[in-house]
Amino acid sequence: MLENLTSQRQFAPFDRLFLACLFGCGLAALFLQIKSPVNIYDEGLMLLNANRILLGQVPYRDYWTLYSPGYFYLLAGLFKLTPPTILTARILDTFLRFFLTLQVYLLARRMTSRWVALIPWAFATLWLSAIRFYSYPAFPATAMLLVALFVFSRYLENSSRHWLALTGLALGLTALLRLDFGGYAALGTAVALTIFELRRTAGNGWSSQKRLLTWLRAEIVLGLSAVVTALPLYAYLIAKSSLTTVWSDLVVFPATAFRAVRHLPVPNLLPDMGRMSGEQWEDWIRLYLPLGIYAAAIVVSTLWLIRQNEETDRHIGMAALLLALTGTGLGLVVKATSRYQELHALPMAIMALIIATALAYRIPSRLWRTVPFSLGFAGLLWLFTLNPYVLHFTEMFSDTSQFEATGCYSRLERAGCVATAEDQSLAVEYIQSRTQPGDYVFVGNHRHDVSFVSDMLFGFLADRPSPTRYTELHPGLTTTLPSQEAMAQDLTAKDVQWVVTFAGWESHEPNASSVSSGVTYLDDFIREQFLSVAAIGNYHIWQKR
Repeated sequence: MLENLTSQRQFAPFDRLFLACLFGCGLAALFLQIKSPVNIYDEGLMLLNANRILLGQVPYRDYWTLYSPGYFYLLAGLFKLTPPTILTARILDTFLRFFLTLQVYLLARRMTSRWVALIPWAFATLWLSAIRFYSYPAFPATAMLLVALFVFSRYLENSSRHWLALTGLALGLTALLRLDFGGYAALGTAVALTIFELRRTAGNGWSSQKRLLTWLRAEIVLGLSAVVTALPLYAYLIAKSSLTTVWSDLVVFPATAFRAVRHLPVPNLLPDMGRMSGEQWEDWIRLYLPLGIYAAAIVVSTLWLIRQNEETDRHIGMAALLLALTGTGLGLVVKATSRYQELHALPMAIMALIIATALAYRIPSRLWRTVPFSLGFAGLLWLFTLNPYVLHFTEMFSDTSQFEATGCYSRLERAGCVATAEDQSLAVEYIQSRTQPGDYVFVGNHRHDVSFVSDMLFGFLADRPSPTRYTELHPGLTTTLPSQEAMAQDLTAKDVQWVVTFAGWESHEPNASSVSSGVTYLDDFIREQFLSVAAIGNYHIWQKR
């Protein structure tokens, strides 16, 4: 049912060697920025929360987080085998990115050819080597959902149920890394499976009941294998904490309060070309070009599905695969627009890139041989991809060109030579010199009535446990009175002797993160119970009175 997948000839030895060298160069490119400055918040929360698992703590019960648990446990497992450093985590992340680029290639090859598939692979490699933002779970989650779609394409080829079970398994693993990504991919795949099953059994003499039962069995295999894969870890976490806690942290807060405090506006559908800056134009392209590609995929797939002839019957599987990719991609658009920026737009761009390559591959060769079409296509490609998808990312390398992969840019043991700020390093050394491993240290902000980001990396670098469930000082949560009262109670109950406050970036974003809640309970508590003993750059050190 899936055309152009099994007819490709086997690789010649030279072809294999060439591709191996090419992929090796891609891996080397992914390592270029591995020593670039650390992200104290997004990267820090992954490192710190994985470290908390090493200390025997359980996500959601012992620390608040809106992230799915899979990456915490994956990173904690690595830290059990190797020294827990930023570099160790980044090496893992880099190989996971490499795995993602390979999945882009393999899925694109299933839909095009071995050489055409190198186009989306090259784009994905550039983006992932430039964007930094290490230990970002969305990238391995994107890799796993591409695995699911790749395996699903095998099912579309021969309708063997074991491929469908493996698709569900990959979807379950995706949901462990990112619950929302797993949900988007599961929904997109389930819809595509429905269309495929009902379309392929049409007109072959089967009764309506038999057709529905065949479809239902397929959906059950897909859904059950996904649930069996993802449920054990989530069930364990619910048993250790409670369904209410997990549901509130993982689902309710991201779906409600997150938007109020993190949402960034999306570009208008109709661009004002006379007033848009180059950066605004790039932002517009990164949102609406993928949407245009998804729309084209829906139109093409629908045409393949509604036509009743022998030639179009060969396209049924390809139409279903395009719809699965499109449905997943549209879900990723929802994710990207919840806080619209280039990082969050990358997964949906990767999905659109594979689809666009597959659609362009099916443009009749007679059109490619015409000069107006070829020049017009090249012109559009230049207009829509050069700045937002090439130059924008190549310029990122110049920002961190001084941090060579072989260099060492921090003296802190847990940094693993990854660049850390000097004031942060001095503050960490100050705390380490006056405390013992196992001593609680609370790391907060200079103000808790308003919050943007916090230094979640500090506790990991200092190797000192946090006394409170709230280490991720998320706006809309720790800016409220109940959370601040709980933190103050934890500091008292655990007789915390040291507090570190960070005066980093203030929010000027057009959302509630820049608005004070008016709650100063924790700030008042710290100033009443602790004495400021040192100021090091953006850090203040407080000792119990």
